[in-house]
Amino acid sequence: MRWSLDAMSREFNFSIPMLRASLAKNNAVPGEDGCFSTTQICDALYGALHLEKIRTQCAMTERITLENQITRAEVLNRADLAAGFAGLADAMVSRIMTSKLDRMEKEDLLKDLAGIPVILADTARRQTRLPRSKNGQAEEE
Repeated sequence: MRWSLDAMSREFNFSIPMLRASLAKNNAVPGEDGCFSTTQICDALYGALHLEKIRTQCAMTERITLENQITRAEVLNRADLAAGFAGLADAMVSRIMTSKLDRMEKEDLLKDLAGIPVILADTARRQTRLPRSKNGQAEEE
């Protein structure tokens, strides 16, 4: 359906100068018949507001989802987890060093324990939905 400024003014209950300003702001160009499409009118009058409402709803949904995950203990504190694993690794290192294992076996076990921080970092990196950055610039996946 195509709309003249008069028909738009009556149907959408906006003044003609206000309609002209909104259409111009949106760079809407009338067709050969001098009329505008319904899409052009809706975009000019409601487009930005509608998109902003959608962005706000998405942000609220994300916030509530995160709060629920925290409440259900589905999100772990990485620093606390790392500290707990560090204490466990220290205890294991002291036992390994006093054990009767040969030097190569001790080195293998110690190398495995040294990988705990790497495992934590990799797991955190895989779980995040934030864009990864390298030297301040977002990496492409």
